[in-house]
Amino acid sequence: MTTPERSGPTGPTASDHDSSQDFREAVGRALRIRLEKLRPRQIRELAERHGVRAGGLRKKEVIEALAASDSAAKILLDLENRDRIPSLTPEDASRIQGELTAAREAINEASNLGAAVGAAEDAWTAGEQSLQEGDLESAEASAARAAQRATEARERRIREIESSLAGVADHIRQARDVGANVGPATALLEEAREAFTAEEHPRADDFVKRAERAAMEAQRAQIERAIQLREAQVERTEALIASCEPLLQEAEAYGMRVAEVRTLLRQARDVLAKGDYLEGITFARNAQEAAYRLEAQVSEERARRGIKRPVPGVCGACGSDALLFYDDGWGRCSKCGSPFRWRPPSGVRERVRGLLGS
Repeated sequence: MTTPERSGPTGPTASDHDSSQDFREAVGRALRIRLEKLRPRQIRELAERHGVRAGGLRKKEVIEALAASDSAAKILLDLENRDRIPSLTPEDASRIQGELTAAREAINEASNLGAAVGAAEDAWTAGEQSLQEGDLESAEASAARAAQRATEARERRIREIESSLAGVADHIRQARDVGANVGPATALLEEAREAFTAEEHPRADDFVKRAERAAMEAQRAQIERAIQLREAQVERTEALIASCEPLLQEAEAYGMRVAEVRTLLRQARDVLAKGDYLEGITFARNAQEAAYRLEAQVSEERARRGIKRPVPGVCGACGSDALLFYDDGWGRCSKCGSPFRWRPPSGVRERVRGLLGS
């Protein structure tokens, strides 16, 4: 009598493989049927949740990708479980609509404060669309997301307003340092601080903006006054330089040494051209004092030559008093360039020039 041999453990057979393949195909078919009933957005959400790439694919292509994925059976079970959940009642829909309304109010409040609410708007729009399509679960999630984003945007904006209070205070301090009248700006900033403390953030935002504008206006007025002062000083320096010219030209005509005064005048012009009017007027004054020291010598030379001292006056063409007097009896306005005679011609040549007006 023979004993039947026992066979040991063996690997998967061809029939096992066929059975597994049949199961996968059955799951794929069942899943395709269920996915066809869903909206494209719901299908893409499933793909994203289960790590299946869906970007740039059409609805049918996404369905095929889900049905062929290793998560097909799990996705099918999730859809089965979701179908067993009792449908939401009209009361639930009304509640979600209330949540969307509250989210809209939060978005409007943040927007009125100047917050960036683009992300919150997108979430709210998605929730409204889901509600219209009857997808109350997605609508509820979108409403909560919209409210959360609106709250975050509002809080960021409040922090910005708080930071603006400090920034405007620095601006006012800088304006005060240059001598600007910052009284109105300071009063507005104090109003902004009180409103912020009282959590009246829109009012605080309005006052802080007004305070910043007032500080800028005060600083601008001070800058304009500084520019006017600078222009006046430049004109004064130029007038000092021009006042030295008649005496220097006359001294040079008499052969006197005027190199020192010429050097000081050149330095004054160079410094003034570089924008340093304070240093420029210092050099111009030094040149004027040096020129005045020549005046006694020039007066003696005039007396020796029988030349009367020119009488200061104004230009008949432009009214300027910046007149240049030459030793040949002619003069010229340094502003408009008009020539004139300051003493009668003494020789034939000068008489002819006088007749010709040249």
